Amino acid sequence: MKKRIFSIFLLLALCLGMAVPAFAADSGEETGGFADAYHRLQDQAAVITEEEDSEIQQLLDQDSTELKFDLCIVIVESLEGRTARDYADDWYNSCQYGYGSDKDGALLLISTEDRDWAVSTHGYGITAFTDEGIQYLGEQMKGDLSAGNYTESFRTFARLGSSYVTQAREGNPFDKSDIPRKPLSAVWFLVSVAIGFVTALLIVGSMKQQLKTVRAQAAAGSYVREGSMIVTESKDLFLYHKIERTEKAKNNGSESSTHTSSSGTIHGGGGGKF
Repeated sequence: MKKRIFSIFLLLALCLGMAVPAFAADSGEETGGFADAYHRLQDQAAVITEEEDSEIQQLLDQDSTELKFDLCIVIVESLEGRTARDYADDWYNSCQYGYGSDKDGALLLISTEDRDWAVSTHGYGITAFTDEGIQYLGEQMKGDLSAGNYTESFRTFARLGSSYVTQAREGNPFDKSDIPRKPLSAVWFLVSVAIGFVTALLIVGSMKQQLKTVRAQAAAGSYVREGSMIVTESKDLFLYHKIERTEKAKNNGSESSTHTSSSGTIHGGGGGKF
């Protein structure tokens, strides 16, 4: 009888042990640094296919796990009269996105009806996603968003978002100097050459007009007035030289602007139209 009672208590203990982890996961408690309460891609407007949803979801999960930094995307139809920035902040907070105690991460919000995009950052995301970086991200996504090619714009967000985090952790957050320069058109090259040629021609022509009274001389002595200068001794003396060196300022990246969300938490971010 005692053995039977002991077996029942042992079975109950095992059941309770299995129930605790399950309850923790369901309640949104952090597992491995992430809350994992919601998917990192939420297509509320149904703008992508199931295959595309699965691809982007896997991409975001992989990058977020490797970086220990949450990269999330939410697509909605309407902002319901609110600003895209506030809407993105509230989504981030309510879904408990972010890694670790500081909730490091960045969320991209797309509104298909309002034609708005916004990025909400939190924790280390405020450092990694600078104002310059967010605007550059928007420029890279704008063409695909305007054309309705949402999947490609999401790939761009994941790619640039990952590079921003990596670059910031190396001590050089994205700044103006990191923006690739657009190549100049061949037309501008030809115009520059033509302007330079005409300018040089005018300058040389003007100088030539001023030298009409000058005649070539066989020796330099003709330029010296007789008896005006007697050189008895000449030598060159090197006295000293001085070199000043100034250390070049290190590029620590531009600052990110911040604001307080409706829940009282500090967020960074930016956005625009498409």
